[in-house]
Formats: sequence, C-alpha cells, structure tokens
Amino acid sequence: MNRAHQMQHLSVAYNNTSLMKQQLVREITCLERQLERLRIRDELLDLSTLQTYEEMISSRREMLDNLPWDD
Repeated sequence: MNRAHQMQHLSVAYNNTSLMKQQLVREITCLERQLERLRIRDELLDLSTLQTYEEMISSRREMLDNLPWDD
C-alpha cells in the first residue's frame, strides 16, 4: 500500500466516528454499572476508586461530546 493510499484510508477511518461513538457509549455504560455495583458493596469502594471511576466516565463523556455528530 503506497503512502497516498494509506493516508486516504486513514482519512476515511478518521472521519467515520460512528464506531468510536458506539465504543465510548459501551465503555461509559460498563463503567457506570461497575461503579453502581461498587457503591452497593460499600466496603469495596474507597475514595480513590470512586474518583478514578468518575474521572474515567467523565473523560469518555467529554470525548463523546467532542466528536462530530454529522456522519
């Protein structure tokens, strides 16, 4: 594959954000479920773990919000 073809392929993949959006939504949902399970079992949840989960969820939401929605 020559350089021009690689760049064109990369451009197409980069511009199609629907797969990335789907993956981010899955990750956010999974992290929220895990956090909820930890909250139910309070003895497993310390402040550091809580903050880490909240940061991971927040960062993924931010990435999702910053993706273009017109594919």
